[in-house]
Amino acid sequence: MIAKIYAFTLLGLEALPVEVEAGIYNGLPDLTVVGLPDTMLRESRERVRSAIVSSGYQWPSRRMLVNLAPAHLRKEGSGLDLAVAVSLLKASGQLPGLDTGKLVFAGELSLDGTLRSSRGILPAALSMELWPEKILVVPAVNQGEAGQGSNRTLALSSLSELRNSAGWRRRLQEVDQRPFQPQKVMADPAAAGLPPPLSTEPISQWDLSRVIGQNKARRSLELAAAGSHNLLLLGPPGSGKSLLAKCLQGILPPLGGEEMLEVNRIYSAAGLLTPEMPWVSRRPFRNPHASITRAGLLGGGNPFRPGETSLAHRGVLFIDELPEMNRGCLESLRQPLEEGTLTISRSWGSITLPAKIQLVASANLCPCGYFGDRRKKCRCRDDEIRRYQNRFSGPLLDRMDIIVNVPRLEAASLHSGSRFQEPSAAVAARVAAARQKRQTGAARGEYSLEKLQQQLTKAGRSWALGAYENHQLTARGYYRLLLLARTIADLAGEEGINAAFLAEALEYRRGPEGFSC
Repeated sequence: MIAKIYAFTLLGLEALPVEVEAGIYNGLPDLTVVGLPDTMLRESRERVRSAIVSSGYQWPSRRMLVNLAPAHLRKEGSGLDLAVAVSLLKASGQLPGLDTGKLVFAGELSLDGTLRSSRGILPAALSMELWPEKILVVPAVNQGEAGQGSNRTLALSSLSELRNSAGWRRRLQEVDQRPFQPQKVMADPAAAGLPPPLSTEPISQWDLSRVIGQNKARRSLELAAAGSHNLLLLGPPGSGKSLLAKCLQGILPPLGGEEMLEVNRIYSAAGLLTPEMPWVSRRPFRNPHASITRAGLLGGGNPFRPGETSLAHRGVLFIDELPEMNRGCLESLRQPLEEGTLTISRSWGSITLPAKIQLVASANLCPCGYFGDRRKKCRCRDDEIRRYQNRFSGPLLDRMDIIVNVPRLEAASLHSGSRFQEPSAAVAARVAAARQKRQTGAARGEYSLEKLQQQLTKAGRSWALGAYENHQLTARGYYRLLLLARTIADLAGEEGINAAFLAEALEYRRGPEGFSC
């Protein structure tokens, strides 16, 4: 007897349909899995056997063959465990009365037959549009995640529930009566029938009210948030660069519905959604260590997982101590910063990942960190300073919209109580108003050079052309200068881009004195 079960396999961020065919034949007891399974999937034979026996079923004492179709498609991960087990049980006649033709199975099995949390459940639920008449069966711990993508999902706690479980079959009938309707992740989790999200790091921990002084850096942070501009913070150790960067997440606007769906799809494929936090509701803020590998930054591994660049999609990628990162990793950020996507080619094919990121980085100006400091003398030689600053490549710096100096605080600022009291909430309100004003025209990525030039005042046009010639701007630098000036105008509530806005924007692009950009 041959049984056919439906499932999905994860390739990048896409859940692709798979038909799991199981046949039982005369011969020595053995289980063979064909159809380009990866190492993890080949190892599922032992997990499936133990799960079937532990759940009270009989392990067939004949030769078994499982085919994963289509055969040319690479299958990876442990999410096919449940489908393989059900196909063997159906082929051996141990699931009478269960119509598996209308079910799609996804989940990893433990040795005792219970279902573990699996990655890629949300992409699988979203792909149920391919089979609108079927029901997606997922592990109970992934029920909240699956509910974001489809209303025809059913939770299963263990393999033994498929047999002699009147409650499970009653729930199956209830779900089967629902017409298929793709779900959308909502800004209000309660409206989607989901529990409130839990955060491991409250944003209130990084509030701008904790920042002492640094008015120019605070202004640059507000501009970066309002226009999704890339930001580079330069200065000596202990001046507050990392604190300022982490405060950025508290003034960014919340994710929209479609943006939330994109982000959660990535986190599900990476296996980062948990039962306690079944989805991400705020803009990501990723802070990888400078020693990260190219695969960790861009994506890769076996099985393939998205990297930090994709995990920061629609949010912030913060790189502390930028010059300490591998040069190849830094230069690989050019494509996502320019295009908002990332294409990775491997021997088995190519994958395009979303990577619309806002890059925020911090760095010292020399190896000892005190070049340009007013209080402590730099001990580096001139050639060491040049070599260190040469790690900032010209093409990467050209993509940085704001380069700002964060100097050492004076002792009087620390002890006089002259703390800048404006909290993140007040800045976030201005950022939201500026972004709302921009939405009436076009989003940042949709502003063309022609449209920006049309918004220049007469004096602003003359000033911009002079800045292009006198400051040796590239065409990209000129475009980003106009984008930053547009953000300044939005925060000021002005329609046109005048010379004053352009002058402030150019000041942020030039960097501190002594920085060879």
